Amino acid sequence: MGNPSIARLHGRVNLRRRARLAAARNCCERGNDPVGVLIPIIRRVAVVLAAGAAVLAGLAGPAAAHVEAEARPARALATGAVLTLTAEAESTTAGVTGLRIQLPAGLLPADFRLASGPAGWRVGGSQQVLDVRGPALPVGRSLRLQLRVRQLPAARQVVLKTIQSYSDGRQDSWIEVPAAGAPEPDSPAPVLRLAPAAAGATPLPRETAPATSTTTSAAPATPTPTPAGTAGPDPAAPGDGGGSNAVWLFAGAGIGAVLLLGVVLAVRRVGSRPPA
Repeated sequence: MGNPSIARLHGRVNLRRRARLAAARNCCERGNDPVGVLIPIIRRVAVVLAAGAAVLAGLAGPAAAHVEAEARPARALATGAVLTLTAEAESTTAGVTGLRIQLPAGLLPADFRLASGPAGWRVGGSQQVLDVRGPALPVGRSLRLQLRVRQLPAARQVVLKTIQSYSDGRQDSWIEVPAAGAPEPDSPAPVLRLAPAAAGATPLPRETAPATSTTTSAAPATPTPTPAGTAGPDPAAPGDGGGSNAVWLFAGAGIGAVLLLGVVLAVRRVGSRPPA
């Protein structure tokens, strides 16, 4: 009869060998994907990706702001219409100081009068560029202006490409023309949509040649000349309205790629680990 202690020792060794073989077989059947190791890694990566997406959405959020335009009455060839411009403030460190608007054919700066707006703001311009500016607004305050228009153009759609300026020199370019059936661009230009002209409406004659520059204010005051824009908005000029979106998009893609690479390396490391 053998020693009982030796028999018990052999039995334990056999049990350990069977356990190791079973673990190795399970790893092979699961494609070296041991449950309990990979799943926690995937969960952690998912949490990090969700948090990163939320941060990027918050950083890119201000770009959702727009310069919007609305006319009443919104009808082609309407005379004396009131054009309302709303420019949302994006900067957290500087106030809005002005708008430069590229006017379409049929409109000139002399056709606009400031009906209401912030104190000290004036309307001027030259050629096809309307220049509205004044003292910097408080940081975070959006700009709202009402302009009386001599006559709206004979068009169903009026695009008003706009450059929005701030007291620190920043400029946001709202100059991208929305295309029918396409997603809204990152920096859309304000668009007036007009109903057809009333029956019998005709363009008003221009009795005299418009002045090369003009300046009007909301309230009567001693006229003081203010610089007027002499060049139209440059589509190639840098602006923070849309370029920052692309930066954050590429940054998010880079973060996602790095995290995905980390998951792949972790899976390979776990899969190549010898069974315990």
